[in-house]
Amino acid sequence: MLERLRNAIEILKSQHIIRNQQEFVERIGYNKSSVSLILNGRTPLSKQFVVKVCEVFPMLNSKYLFDGVGEVIRVVKNESLDGVPYWNLYVTAGHSVSEIIGQNKPDGYIQGLPGADIAENILPVAGASMEPEISSSALVGVRKINNWETLNTERIYLIITTEDRMIKRIEHDPEDENILWCVSPNYPKFKIYKNDIIEIQRVCFVYNPK
Repeated sequence: MLERLRNAIEILKSQHIIRNQQEFVERIGYNKSSVSLILNGRTPLSKQFVVKVCEVFPMLNSKYLFDGVGEVIRVVKNESLDGVPYWNLYVTAGHSVSEIIGQNKPDGYIQGLPGADIAENILPVAGASMEPEISSSALVGVRKINNWETLNTERIYLIITTEDRMIKRIEHDPEDENILWCVSPNYPKFKIYKNDIIEIQRVCFVYNPK
């Protein structure tokens, strides 16, 4: 459980939820030296301490911290529509998410994760083509865009075609306006035809758990 707590603190820092361990101590309201002893394994980690951490940082998954079950960031499965809809639908391959989103209920809701509320939907990522910016186990928040003829080449998009769904940057073809090039750091760029595109959504939020 201690190692999972340490991991959760590192994720809080990587997501800029806290700046450092000192801010973590201040937020939970414990004595600095007491927390240091706990995190160094010199004082036993109590259930009450973990409960307090989860109260202060509600985006953390208590089941993960206590039992190692699930992801560090919790996905709330309820009917309250409270939070950003989460769809357990990977964005590296398969058919359009539009066939699923809007016709079914989401798998859960992401609550309390700073920055995520600007997204319309959150999806998991598989594959390493966009590392290190987007890891193979990341969550991405996306928003529909109304006009994808003037795409920003500096931004990352979720591209849904008749064959695939993928996270990429985009380049315009200088010679053929019917072609877009998909670009990523760890995979050769390739072309897609605009006629094969179902929709493009902008990636507006990224959560990298490692």
